[in-house]
Amino acid sequence: MYFYDRQSPGSQYLGIATSSDRLRWDGLSSQRLGQVGSPLPTVSAFTFRNTGLVDPENCCATCTILPATGGRTNLGVGLRGNGAVALRAANGMELAFTISGHSPGMEYDITRTRRNSMWQRVGGVWTSLESNPMGTNDDHFDDDECLRLSRSNRIFAIDTPGWWRTPVPAPAAQPFPRLSGVLADAAATELVRRSSFAEWVIARNRAEGIPWTPLQLPPFANGTPRPHIYWHNIIWLIRNPAGNPAGQWVLGPRSEIARGSLSADVINSAPT
Repeated sequence: MYFYDRQSPGSQYLGIATSSDRLRWDGLSSQRLGQVGSPLPTVSAFTFRNTGLVDPENCCATCTILPATGGRTNLGVGLRGNGAVALRAANGMELAFTISGHSPGMEYDITRTRRNSMWQRVGGVWTSLESNPMGTNDDHFDDDECLRLSRSNRIFAIDTPGWWRTPVPAPAAQPFPRLSGVLADAAATELVRRSSFAEWVIARNRAEGIPWTPLQLPPFANGTPRPHIYWHNIIWLIRNPAGNPAGQWVLGPRSEIARGSLSADVINSAPT
């Protein structure tokens, strides 16, 4: 379980909680929280979407960024969505969480961590450009979230990992920066960005004295508690013609965005 200080700028990462630390940010255990004023809500259902368009009930500030169809951001590989739009060097997803047991004064937030890497292939040799471990903060702002309960009692988050401003095919000289901002080698013939994400909901009630606390998610099919929603993203850019550093950049067929995690071994190993 990953904890953040949501009351300070930058959402400072506070580390991984042990079972004895869970839900004790102010000395209150999860059992005591349920006895102080209103009980905590729960997440009774969630939906991960990687096709079509952003849900009409999603009020996030970035839900209309291009490429969009009918004013709603496209989802899926290349941000293809439903429209005849130019593909992008990015993929799109949307998570919706259904909240049960809401009470007045409850505030919600959706938070996310990641592990990620970026690799380039130059002269047939793969080189790692960057790598970050799981637990790396990936919740820097709320513009990609709708935290006001919708008519169907849902809150939302979207993400478009990759280079969403860059249409593909892209010119041979198109620069592709890493997350650190440093550019990949102009002579690269393949670029692979792989990321694995953990996402969950937290809530607080200041009037009740309840601090930001992770909400219970729907359990797995076998009844095991579900700590996070896991999903992953792969942006695999290749040259056209393949292997020619003077060729245009296009989305490779192994690009994907889907439920489930990618292990550290996969993310930190050279693509094959």
